[in-house]
Amino acid sequence: MNIPAQLDGARVIMYIENDANHTFTRMLYEEEDGSSNEVLITRLAIVKYEQSNEFYLFLCDTNWEVHQDFDMESIEEAINCSITTFSLNDSDWKFL
Repeated sequence: MNIPAQLDGARVIMYIENDANHTFTRMLYEEEDGSSNEVLITRLAIVKYEQSNEFYLFLCDTNWEVHQDFDMESIEEAINCSITTFSLNDSDWKFL
């Protein structure tokens, strides 16, 4: 798996090694024409923007495109959020 060093201009600090066939969650987008588009979230990353004091938990698709983010005060808070939300273990997270 090729882990990007940056996502949306933020430095990737940690990530989850995940089989692309395992889905953490699904996001449904409604298109202008009334149709819907489902995106599978299969990658997670904890990132930090250079000028920010906050960390972010990014929810990404198999191509590491960010579809949602949550701002956190610390890496520990982001890890704990992922454990609670996605039934993960802290040992699932890897440093880049």
